[in-house]
Amino acid sequence: MTRYAVVDLEATDAHSSENKIIQIGIAFVEQGEIVDTYTTDVNPHEPLLPRIHELTGLSDKRLKKAPDFEQVADEVAALLSGCVFVAHNAKFDYSLLEKSFQQLEMDFSMPRIDTVELARIFFPTFEKYGMEALGEKLKLTHDHPHAAMSDAYATAELLLKIQERVRRLPRRVLVEIVQHSEDLLYETSDFLLEQVEFTRYKPGGFVLIHNIATKKLRSMKVRKKKSTVLSTDFVENMAVIGLNAREKQQELARYMTQSLTYPQTDFIEAPTGMGKTLGYLLPLLAEGKKLIVSTPTKILQNQLMRDVAPVLAKKFGIKLAKIVGNHNYISIEKFSQLLLETDGGKNFELFKMKVLVWLTETVTGELDELSKVMTSEDYLAAIAYDGNLRESQMHYEQEFWPKAQEKAKHAQVKVVNHAYLIERLADYPEDFIENRTLVVDEAQQLFQIMEKMNQKSLRITDELVKIDSSESQLVKRLQESLLFQLNKKELDVEKIKLDAQELGLSALTELLDVENPIVWKENDQLFVSHHDFYNFAQLIPSQTKIYMIGATLSLSKSNPSFPELLGFSDYRFYKIEGQQAKNQEMIAVSDAPNVKNTSVIDYAHFTAEAISEMAELGFPIVVLFTSKMSLTFTAEKLSADGWRILAQDINGTAAQIKKKFDRGESKILLGLGSFWEGVDFEKQKKMILVLPRLPFSTPDDILTKKYASKFDNPFYEFNVPMATLKMKQAFGRVNRKAKQKSVVVVLDNRIAGKSYASKMRRNLSEAVPLKMLNFSETISEILEFLI
Repeated sequence: MTRYAVVDLEATDAHSSENKIIQIGIAFVEQGEIVDTYTTDVNPHEPLLPRIHELTGLSDKRLKKAPDFEQVADEVAALLSGCVFVAHNAKFDYSLLEKSFQQLEMDFSMPRIDTVELARIFFPTFEKYGMEALGEKLKLTHDHPHAAMSDAYATAELLLKIQERVRRLPRRVLVEIVQHSEDLLYETSDFLLEQVEFTRYKPGGFVLIHNIATKKLRSMKVRKKKSTVLSTDFVENMAVIGLNAREKQQELARYMTQSLTYPQTDFIEAPTGMGKTLGYLLPLLAEGKKLIVSTPTKILQNQLMRDVAPVLAKKFGIKLAKIVGNHNYISIEKFSQLLLETDGGKNFELFKMKVLVWLTETVTGELDELSKVMTSEDYLAAIAYDGNLRESQMHYEQEFWPKAQEKAKHAQVKVVNHAYLIERLADYPEDFIENRTLVVDEAQQLFQIMEKMNQKSLRITDELVKIDSSESQLVKRLQESLLFQLNKKELDVEKIKLDAQELGLSALTELLDVENPIVWKENDQLFVSHHDFYNFAQLIPSQTKIYMIGATLSLSKSNPSFPELLGFSDYRFYKIEGQQAKNQEMIAVSDAPNVKNTSVIDYAHFTAEAISEMAELGFPIVVLFTSKMSLTFTAEKLSADGWRILAQDINGTAAQIKKKFDRGESKILLGLGSFWEGVDFEKQKKMILVLPRLPFSTPDDILTKKYASKFDNPFYEFNVPMATLKMKQAFGRVNRKAKQKSVVVVLDNRIAGKSYASKMRRNLSEAVPLKMLNFSETISEILEFLI
């Protein structure tokens, strides 16, 4: 039986070629148990760097009393003899130990296993694979990170967890994994081969076809004796869930019930943080309605399924089913073909192995579950489901997409996102709706999503390479003319179209063949959009009862406008008035630099310094930016000043950094668009929201251009109200519960001005108390309000 020596070394400087061992920890594993340990300090005969002292807790005084490596070398060599060397990042520990033995002219050679690679394969959904992150996820014994014995013991437990996970796989799956393991570091593949004899040929709970196993999905049965029939009394239903019905929730619930008798589409403007999800779900379900609920993002879809679905299933026996676009699911048929390819390189083989493991765990088949560490988007695209399904295919029984569709068909509530809703309504509206009531949550976000989905584009160079300028002088002149037109700031669409037709560029000609199009260029891409808004109303089958719900569905009390822009002419509009928050306040900083007269870099540095001062107070901070450039410069400055931050698209996606922020990995989160409208912060009891700039849309924004054509004074009648609404949405993101407290700090001093700014302040003060203070007063006020 193999004996594993799990080793961790602490060193004088891991980044130097002159590093020396200062501590050794070894945990010995045999027959599935940790059977022995060994640890010793080692005297490096040189002072420790301050950061090494801080990291390890070791001191020069302590190490002066420790033996030299020469004094323990024979003992360590004897202990390691006949073992397999295991480490988390084996290259570092093995190389340092090998160098230390060689300096004593002692031979050192051992087979090696790297647990980093194994963890990536056998825990395929984890976000991080460092020892601290793995220790937290797997509940490893890791009391003293960066102490050699603690790290070695935790790594030994990790090895056993991996071994346990490997042995639960069906034998044919592990054999398939072994076939892709040749490129793993060192002798790691031998470890996998050794585990084959401990696996079972046909363990229960799997559908096994060829060498691919998927989890056998059981039908979700809700025990009727434990569920309660929904009452027509909303307050009673809330009590069953264990919640008190709030006044605004009850108002929404009453309206939902009463409006069912009206055929018109209902637009309902409801303030954030009032619990509107249960406010619309419970009364409609109590009336026996089957629903389609659409949320703006997949994040909010998941949030609904995580927070609401289990409660409704347990208490009332109501089933909710989530559906996303088919490309979000794995195609097992495509993956089975991918396994046959042999020329993708090491990372590609690692990807195949972790997908094989993931398929034995997942119940959804959604590719978003897979860790993005060392995973190319091209890899995911290669196995994405494309709708090409035939019953004759080998893996038909294992495919997830048809299962998701079948599950949704029988659920009382289908939960979709806006993009998927639009896609299905455009293709198969009758089949999709199925006489269900449609509820569109955060309906104002349909504009942006429809615009993005309906835009058309092409790469300019793809068209230009088709031109053979040597053909004639005429072709050369037409080419020059086209290039000139495409490089102008203001594009002349008719001239571009004419040149394209003359040159026989059919794709470019077809792209521009739209009545009165809006055309613009971004780098090498040419984009085209229709001059008016896309008509959402015409996508929906007649007789469908529709509820359009959101916090911001009107620009003013007298001018809803959004319903008409979405194509609705016969509708009812109802507004639930909000109340001024008692647990939140807004501060407009009066002495900030003028954003219009300050360079982007200088303003980013001012923003970073302001965030730094606020961070000293110790409260979590969310900073919402209106541009990627401003976020990047601010992030760079904060990082340079020593702050640990989570910045969108720098430290991860919106969803990834939100999870890390909720876990407390950083007190500062820097976010962009999606955080303004669709990501809620419920876990932070006290926090600060910082808005460096007022969120005015840029004149070049395509939706702004379309809106502008509808108003006499676009800035005052549209941009100002929209920016105000966007700010209110942001306020709601950090004020989800009555027990939360938050301060909103607006750094943009335009909010302190006259004219449009006074209009914004009046509207904002309806939602939160507003104070205008200089920055030093702001710091004191934050402290006083939150404490």
